[in-house]
Amino acid sequence: MRRGSLLHLSLLLLGGCHVEPLDFSSWEFFDASQSIRTSGDARDARAEMIEFVFGGPMPTRLPDDVRPTVDAAFPWNDIEQITVDTDDLTSFAYLIHPSSWNGVLAIYHQGHQGDFRSFGQDTIVGLLEAGHQVLAFSMPMRGMNTHPFETSEHSELRTREYPLQYFADPVMVALNWADATYSYPRRFMVGLSGGGWTTVLVAAIDERIDASYPVAASWPHYLRDRFGFFGDYEERITPNYLELYLMATHPGREQVQVFNEFDSCCFGGLYSYDYFAYTSYRANEWAGRFQILMDHGEMEHIISEYTLGQILELERVGPVR
Repeated sequence: MRRGSLLHLSLLLLGGCHVEPLDFSSWEFFDASQSIRTSGDARDARAEMIEFVFGGPMPTRLPDDVRPTVDAAFPWNDIEQITVDTDDLTSFAYLIHPSSWNGVLAIYHQGHQGDFRSFGQDTIVGLLEAGHQVLAFSMPMRGMNTHPFETSEHSELRTREYPLQYFADPVMVALNWADATYSYPRRFMVGLSGGGWTTVLVAAIDERIDASYPVAASWPHYLRDRFGFFGDYEERITPNYLELYLMATHPGREQVQVFNEFDSCCFGGLYSYDYFAYTSYRANEWAGRFQILMDHGEMEHIISEYTLGQILELERVGPVR
């Protein structure tokens, strides 16, 4: 085990933290938990989820404003600031250009912690140094983003008819513009925590995302219920995570879920292996790939240097078929 994880394990056991994997749930349990068996099922589930998120088709519009900007967080890079208004919530994204572009788009989504310019800076810089153009976001009501509510809690959205659209709409609208402006042979999405949850959601319903890497981001509801981690408002109202995972691999796409083994916040332990074999098998039905990457020994709720290196290596090697 790397980075002194034996010591970490001893400390967590003394603190009463669960770190052991579950016994694998039965095949029958998983089949009863989700309805996708075939490519046709995946397409139908995607259509239903798009309706659940937007109350209609996916957005085809372009952003409300795009303009060049400069930012001390990325002082050597050309940046285009993208503004997306979703009703009365405004989201700001950056399209950040590397010094030498390999043609690939990396979408980065920061979690509840806040602004991607500060909390996601190291990951974004690593993506840029690898030659990727980076389209970066903060969650609604976080960072530069605005809102009309008294607080920045996402539970404020409970009064809206389609609350999940405020998470997906900015990404898809900004991507509409990026696709219309540049030509991409490949697009992949990385997100941490709530940004990883957004990565799960967007990759499930938007087939333009070739590969997705949600980090410390989600579990199916049965694991959440068992271990008492119910998550934020948007996580609780998400209908079926197993189906989202499968949709993110269809058709012929990839999802690699990353977990920090001793995460001090959430989604720690080895529990995700419980649904790995089933989800991977189902994804193979349509030449998709579902993987779990465990950052053994990591205690923080972060995208570690190790995790970023593994993601960049997977992208360097390219899709496995």
